[in-house]
Amino acid sequence: MTHEERAVVIKRVFFLVLAVSIVAGVYFFPAPKKKETSSKSEVQDKRLIVNHYHLPGDPASEQIADVMNHIKKKYESYLVVNRVDIKQSPELAKAQGVTKAPHVTVFSGSEKIYEFQGPATEVQVEKKIEEILRGLKRIDKNWRPPVPGMKSAGG
Repeated sequence: MTHEERAVVIKRVFFLVLAVSIVAGVYFFPAPKKKETSSKSEVQDKRLIVNHYHLPGDPASEQIADVMNHIKKKYESYLVVNRVDIKQSPELAKAQGVTKAPHVTVFSGSEKIYEFQGPATEVQVEKKIEEILRGLKRIDKNWRPPVPGMKSAGG
């Protein structure tokens, strides 16, 4: 066997081994599956949950219900407002520690962030909701305010 024939055989064996290893790699190591999540469920996961424990006919509770309706319309992409009737579901109210209506509880995921009891104006509730939403925004690497006379370490 000459050197040229030997080189051709080596080249064919090399390509055969390469092809077999690629096929085996594709077969034994499939691409990772992507998570199938809808954008609507991702948005719902990031929204605040506001539970308004309501007593129908109570003037203070009706006032808070009107305020919550306005807040719900204004911040519908950031909040989910639930109205819970205390008379129809007393076990849920008791589990959350609600003793009398009106009572509002704000959750982020499963963590209770804020709660208040009694009447409140729309301005007060809106101010608190905006404060909570600002606090929950992601902080980027340049979150610190500029200080006169101070230079950043990177520049």
